[in-house]
Order: sequence, then C-alpha cells, then structure tokens
Amino acid sequence: MGLMLELQPSLGPVLVVGGGKVALRKARAAAEAGFAVTVVAPHIASEFEALGVRCIERPVEERDLDDAAIVFACTNDREVNRQVGAWARARRLPVVVADSPEESTAFSPAIHRDGDLVVGVATNGASPRLAQHVRDRIAAAIGTGWASRVERARRERQRGTGRVEEEAE
Repeated sequence: MGLMLELQPSLGPVLVVGGGKVALRKARAAAEAGFAVTVVAPHIASEFEALGVRCIERPVEERDLDDAAIVFACTNDREVNRQVGAWARARRLPVVVADSPEESTAFSPAIHRDGDLVVGVATNGASPRLAQHVRDRIAAAIGTGWASRVERARRERQRGTGRVEEEAE
C-alpha cells in the first residue's frame, strides 16, 4: 500500500511525465493546488498552456527528476512509465505510475473541495474511476456551504474556544 497524497504546495515541485489526458488531469490538480509544475513529453497537448505550467517538449531524462518532490508517470508508453517509476523510487520520491499501481509509491485521491474542506477518496490505484464516482456521490450528499463553516470553526479555534460547529442541513 502506498502513500495517499493530498497535494500541498509545501511538498515541493511536481514533475508530470506525459502530454495527454491523464497527464493533463494530474498537472491541472497540482497547478490548482498551487504547485510549481513541470511537464515533460515529446508531444504536449495545447490544453497545458492554459494551466500556466512549465512545458518541456522532449523525451524525459533522469535529470528531469532533480528538482522534483513528487512525480507522475502518465505516458501511453509502458516502458517510459516503468523507467520513470524506477528513477523516482531510487531517489525515494513519491511516484504515481498511472498504468501500474504496483509500481507506484503514492496515490492521488479523487478530491472534492469546498473552500478549506477537503474530502478525498482513493482505491489505492485499483480504480480511479470508482474513486471519482464515490467522490461525486459524497459531494452531492454533503452539499455546499462548507467553506463558511470551516472558516467559522477556524475563527472559534483561534479564539481558543475549541468549539466546532456541527450543524446539519
């Protein structure tokens, strides 16, 4: 079982290897969480430009991992993903190998955010689609408005009351 990562920019820069749809999802999630993201692939989809991430259009090299704190191997080439995973594991970097959960040392959960309320669902790589489905059901069940509740709870905690709002709707 790997480490489940809820992406936090304090972890450091993210390297995404791949330029397609899966890589785009990983890069978007990392960029939205405030990470510095570098994408490396021989061909990178134009949608990456809108993310404001650094794109390097060439095959990945081991040196690309030099500044990474987290690595996502998301190509459609099994051998490239295997090699990136091996490089990351040798450096003791958390790595998500998109096509091989058993080569991954970390898993990124399907995340629902409402302000600072974060709900994550993971299947340890068994089925990202199932994790997304469960996340969506949870989000629908709890509804909206949690951001303001979290903020009120934060203010109460800072005042030292320790009171946590538990109202149900």
